[in-house]
Amino acid sequence: MRLFAELLSRLLFTPGRNAKLALLEGYFTTAPDPDRGWALAALSGGIDLPNVTPSRIRGLVEERVDPVLFRLSYDYVGDLAETVALIWPEQNVTRADPPRLGEVVDLLQSTGRGALGTVLTRLFDSLEASERLALIKLCTGGLRVGVSARLARVALSRASGRPIERIEELWFGVAPPYESLFAWLDGGAEPAVDLALSFRPMMLANPVEEHLGKLDPADYGAEWKWDGIRVQAVAMGGERRLY
Repeated sequence: MRLFAELLSRLLFTPGRNAKLALLEGYFTTAPDPDRGWALAALSGGIDLPNVTPSRIRGLVEERVDPVLFRLSYDYVGDLAETVALIWPEQNVTRADPPRLGEVVDLLQSTGRGALGTVLTRLFDSLEASERLALIKLCTGGLRVGVSARLARVALSRASGRPIERIEELWFGVAPPYESLFAWLDGGAEPAVDLALSFRPMMLANPVEEHLGKLDPADYGAEWKWDGIRVQAVAMGGERRLY
């Protein structure tokens, strides 16, 4: 969790697209598998931990901290993850190395609803405040560090030299923690993905002034640039998907 927590903290306090890309590139090229894959899934909204809800986390902290104090603190801070991470009582114990991100995800996904409170409490006790913050954001979603799924994929392209268009096509056919995708990005074989129902990257607006005189309009297609969110419908045989 420590590397993931450091990444989130640095992304949060680093302005500028290129600076964030540099941080992401560094993490994706140095973090081990499957940690980097789960970090990628967290940044792009690809982790589902339905049993770890904000209400469950609030219940756990109110067992350790006076409920009135917690609610007042939450009202002041305005962010559940930050409030819990800071107000959780520190344990006067010698901490071992924190678990890795992949170990935490495996643990939370394999733990039943009844035992989840005990597991989360043990994790909160074993982590430092910044690591608790990363864990809670991982569980509840909404990292809010200024990174979109697209920016994460651009970082993968820049770090590996693979074309962003191909990464986006393969992306939707590979499940987290994306080990086959990272193997290809590291120079291995391309993942075996059925692209019949895959996402096709949207055309993006690009400046053409300096190249305009060299282009033959008959060789190109263009579309109007609409602001907002676009939806892509894909149909093949009896299957249909929306992206």
